[in-house]
Amino acid sequence: MKNFTGKKMKKIIASLLFILLAANLIAKNQEEFNYYKSITVEVSNDLEMPLTDALIKIELKKLKKYADFNEKAFIVYYDKEEVPSQIYGSKNAAILFVADFAPSEKKKFEIKYLTEGKICKNYPARTYAELAMKFDAVYKDKKFTSDHFKNFSKVVVPKIHTDHDALFKYEGPGWESEKVGYRFYLDWRNATDIFGKKVSKLVLSEVGINDVTAKDDSYHEMQDWGMDVFKVGNTLGIGSIGMMDDGKISRVEKTEKIVCKITEKGPLLAEVKTTYKGWLIGDQRHDICVRNSISAGSRITCTLVKTSDNTGNITTGFAKHQDTEYITSDYPSGWQYIALYGKQSLSGDNLGIVLFFEKSALLEKGEDEINYFVSLKPANNIVEYKYAAAWEQEKDGVKSKEEFKKYIEAEVEKLNNPLNIEVK
Repeated sequence: MKNFTGKKMKKIIASLLFILLAANLIAKNQEEFNYYKSITVEVSNDLEMPLTDALIKIELKKLKKYADFNEKAFIVYYDKEEVPSQIYGSKNAAILFVADFAPSEKKKFEIKYLTEGKICKNYPARTYAELAMKFDAVYKDKKFTSDHFKNFSKVVVPKIHTDHDALFKYEGPGWESEKVGYRFYLDWRNATDIFGKKVSKLVLSEVGINDVTAKDDSYHEMQDWGMDVFKVGNTLGIGSIGMMDDGKISRVEKTEKIVCKITEKGPLLAEVKTTYKGWLIGDQRHDICVRNSISAGSRITCTLVKTSDNTGNITTGFAKHQDTEYITSDYPSGWQYIALYGKQSLSGDNLGIVLFFEKSALLEKGEDEINYFVSLKPANNIVEYKYAAAWEQEKDGVKSKEEFKKYIEAEVEKLNNPLNIEVK
């Protein structure tokens, strides 16, 4: 073995020290270069079924240990790929994104953020909501005369407004995912309707733009995108707000004030918020705030109702139609459903409708001459329920009663077994 002189040994030691110092400097520089911070989130699908476009919601208060988290400058990643995201809400804000899961799959996501500054993000829109009204119209012969609508983020509904007066585009606000659209009449009817879609894209911005007379509206006939597929009349439509009073269902007809606001327009969740002041039922008045939202890739509208203290129930449901089969669940606990399937579409083909509710809130389930309904008890002045429509002509949609039953059973299983989300 070769002997080293003292001089050579010193050179070797010096070289080793240089290498160690250089490695330390590289590591330090790399640390400084990664000026962002990172939060790991583990999300588990505990079901033995795959999930598509599962909505993941992380409330910002769950990130409280990251005191410097900046909601204006963050990006979500999975496996080094950017995941479209959205901040939802203000008072109890949350990060939203969607992901697919295999059966029993667990995924790790990284939320990378800057402590200061703002990131501009522009993700493809997969949901949309709008409220379009005539701005410069003249009220004449019980109609608002104007040849165009303008989008508003918030509207105080004029007291003079009534049904078919041509004030609002398709009579009120609308919201949609790629699969389906909904609207409700922002007048004394306050009933929800369904836009069936033959295409997998957002369409509401173009629906009804030339229907300025509230007569022979185009969406009542088949269009390239689809059409209004549901007959509402005096019923609860699908998921409309009502109250059981003296054995009868009263919709939100007589109010002192209605304020409607588009609170979210996407890209992953769209929401319409409507506040009803002084809803008169019998000799009592009630204040309620209703949020209707839909997420990317979903048919389901989520309805959250905040009630005043004297509101004993919120009753909802859907219209009865001939040539349909009524379907209902009776699980011991958790989310339940009532559903209807058959040739109830205005285009004469099959349409499935379903309403999901929690058994712990159920006061009564039944029917009257024109509705199937459930009455729900507010808990801490909150009522939550969900509804969905599945049209036969929907692209890659539900084509039979058996497929519809399979769809609603899968959805109620997801509701009763939500994703497990853990912030590391």
